[in-house]
Amino acid sequence: MKNPTASSAYPPELGLRERGKLDKLRRIKQAAREVFLEKGYDAATTREIAQRAQVAIGTIFVYAEDKRDLLMMIVNNDLDAVNVKGAKALQQDGPLIELLMGFFSLRYRYWARNPQISRPAVQATSDFLATMVDRGEETRRFYARRASIYAMLADVVRRKQANGDIGSNADPELIAALFVTIYLSEVRRWLSQPAPKPTAGLARLRALLELAIEGLGPTPAERQALGRKD
Repeated sequence: MKNPTASSAYPPELGLRERGKLDKLRRIKQAAREVFLEKGYDAATTREIAQRAQVAIGTIFVYAEDKRDLLMMIVNNDLDAVNVKGAKALQQDGPLIELLMGFFSLRYRYWARNPQISRPAVQATSDFLATMVDRGEETRRFYARRASIYAMLADVVRRKQANGDIGSNADPELIAALFVTIYLSEVRRWLSQPAPKPTAGLARLRALLELAIEGLGPTPAERQALGRKD
């Protein structure tokens, strides 16, 4: 007797070979998620993931370059959805700080779901600039998302500058980089806690972003030392 759920899981136009590939991919992703959650990323092995997915270990490497690629495979679709929601949050009207918090809060709440997976994923994000070697497709896809984040934040800054909502005429890309740097530093610190709570993490992130937006109000002597004019 056929399982109606299994037979309707994939589009009817797909052949048996394609359905088989998709089923293996589904099992590998599920197994990787389970093993990472149970053992932690560092202790997990691709061999154990293959056994849990009921595939040969060589099959794992058809779908993922290495263990990091498996991790990225788990979070990529989720983070794409987070980015779509984040883009909509940044397109709203309102003060810059509220737009930034609307954007970053989506990420904090996502990371808070499964810290065992989130910690190594955020670490991979932080390692982006130091990563010069070739990586698997899923890892490259993960890193490529950084450019879209910078672009979205820079667009918001540019819009605020054009409207006269912020006085700084600094390069929007540079300002966006500052916001991302603050976020990456803070989210790693926050995730290092045994049970990270979004409310506390977001409160500290907001305080630092507010400081970045407001500036330190330097005296004329300090401004001169910075090479700026009054």
